[in-house]
Amino acid sequence: MHVRIVRLFFLVLLVVASPAVLQAFASTGDFGIFEEQGDVGTVLHPGSARYDATRKTYAINGSGENMWFGKDDFHFLWKKVSGNIALTADVSFVGTTGDKHRKAVLIFRQSLDAGSPSVDIARHGDGLTSLQYRDMPGVDTHEVESNISAPARVRIEKRGDFIYVYVSDPAGNLRPAGASTKLKLTGEFYVGLGVCSHDKDAMETAVFSNVKLETLPDASSKPVLYSTLETVTIASTDRRVAYVVPRHFEAPNWSPDGAFLLFNQDGSMQRLNVGGTEPTLLPTGSNIKCNNDHGISHDGRMLAISDQSAAIGQSQVYVVPISGGTPRQVTTKAPSYFTAGRRTAKLWPSPGSGMASSISIQFHSRAAVRRS
Repeated sequence: MHVRIVRLFFLVLLVVASPAVLQAFASTGDFGIFEEQGDVGTVLHPGSARYDATRKTYAINGSGENMWFGKDDFHFLWKKVSGNIALTADVSFVGTTGDKHRKAVLIFRQSLDAGSPSVDIARHGDGLTSLQYRDMPGVDTHEVESNISAPARVRIEKRGDFIYVYVSDPAGNLRPAGASTKLKLTGEFYVGLGVCSHDKDAMETAVFSNVKLETLPDASSKPVLYSTLETVTIASTDRRVAYVVPRHFEAPNWSPDGAFLLFNQDGSMQRLNVGGTEPTLLPTGSNIKCNNDHGISHDGRMLAISDQSAAIGQSQVYVVPISGGTPRQVTTKAPSYFTAGRRTAKLWPSPGSGMASSISIQFHSRAAVRRS
């Protein structure tokens, strides 16, 4: 396994270009809500953008080797803006050939320089959809992959220094992708649409429709909590959204074989297979008030949970088969939690020994306050 880290997030919902760049971005026509177009970076085949006022669509032809690492090569249709902004569009590619990593993007960038700080939501030719960002000039780009493939509609928002992206679900409704980052864009910056062929010798075309550019007012409604479970590739630190939902969940645990994750949500234990998008309930009988103190045995066959469903209303530690079942209580003092502490209890065999191993359980007096 290359991915062995898991992260859990809670989401509460003037630049001067060089003369050469300015020449490349000379105005050549009607671009709807945008102002100018041109190629960013090094491209062998000049791109173009066409606005259909009748259909209100934008067709962008672009070349370029990539939008990655320390620089971007692509065709860009843009407008200068400032403040809190959102850009939304339906995105589709023309044709089914071409590199699977050709990109159609909704993007914010500080300047027209190839290595400018920038952030975008990118639809790839194979359906992969990611939040991509470069937070300093010329540094490598990073990404947060969505768990939704080829959404028809996408959205990117800037609120202060925070960037959020949204993707449409199968019913066509926009929902938070779970991916977010922090990027400081100062003064005026560029917002727009772009296409990169991911092949310096090729041209690719994407069509953007139902495009909406809006200035965001200050938030006035009550924020909605979204929790996001992400896995992180150690070598690159790039992330992938595994699960996102408008509720509270916590404490994901890897299975020893790296095949799935267990976490608690709304008092229950949930199992999410690697590569899956929706968890399944792990049965724990009458124990329906599980908290975030739980862990998997060395051999992956048992799960320890901390639950406060008993009549005393205080947490006790139980063990249950990893596939679920009737929990067996292993503590008598309350409250107690499966966590690092001063006392231990023998719950399951240590690997290969056939002997019980000691795992930590923290005991608290009735008047004590749990510390995390």
